[in-house]
Amino acid sequence: MPDTDDRRLTDPATRVERRPAFPPAPSERLDAIVLVHGAWVGEWCWTPVLPLLRASGRPVHAVSLRGHGARRHESGPHITLADHVDDLVGLVEAYDLAEITLVAHSYGGRVVTRALPRLAGRVRRLVYLDAHAPLLDGAGTAGSTDATTDSTHDAGMVPFGEFEPDVVEFGDDAAVRWFRERVVAQSAATLRESLDALVDETIESIERTYVHATGDRSDRFRAYASAARADPDWRYHELAGSHWLMISHPDEVAAIILGPVTVTPDRTPDVNPDDPPDDTSARDRRENASCS
Repeated sequence: MPDTDDRRLTDPATRVERRPAFPPAPSERLDAIVLVHGAWVGEWCWTPVLPLLRASGRPVHAVSLRGHGARRHESGPHITLADHVDDLVGLVEAYDLAEITLVAHSYGGRVVTRALPRLAGRVRRLVYLDAHAPLLDGAGTAGSTDATTDSTHDAGMVPFGEFEPDVVEFGDDAAVRWFRERVVAQSAATLRESLDALVDETIESIERTYVHATGDRSDRFRAYASAARADPDWRYHELAGSHWLMISHPDEVAAIILGPVTVTPDRTPDVNPDDPPDDTSARDRRENASCS
């Protein structure tokens, strides 16, 4: 039976016409937004942007990676990057999502990049939000050769200590406490694999966007940002906030996720959630900006 919104069945008891329950209607599967959180946090970190994304009418899913968020009870040093890739692919396949905008924050960029070969044909657009991204030769070693991946930390677990939340950006002390109550240690095994081993030609056919947090004290993602800014195949945006951009800049982040936005000559995004999507190519916009 074809998977269209036109399928209708008549309930013999009530004579009410209804659509078959499965497969889900295209409106529940297509043009989906899938959010992949980073290290230490969980799917809950996307809470500030969820209402903005769902208001678009598009299906929105926030992945809970093993050992984090709703699955924190599974935490342990046995968890690997491959486990988190399985979590992402499992969600996409379970809901039969397609034409996906796949959004990765921080460590989530490793998960998304590794998952791409298994999601071939389902992903339309990638958004790396201050994240590890397939941009540099040997990019996986950028920021991953220090103590962050030292398995001697707490028996193979890396405690949260970097990217401390800012009380001004979060709103008040209670917001910071709520955040810190939910962070968990990260399995060191998830951080050891080099990103250069993850890059697949699948990515070449997908629209790619990088968003850099220019106000963060850490320089962990600066090399990725510089590479994205110089690469005409990537859209590039900067937001003047810390690493937790979905918390400090939910409106701007949601606007970028929902569609391309116009970039001003200094490469800082002119984001307005009410603006219609800009379908100008990244290369054209860079050339226009350089001539302004």
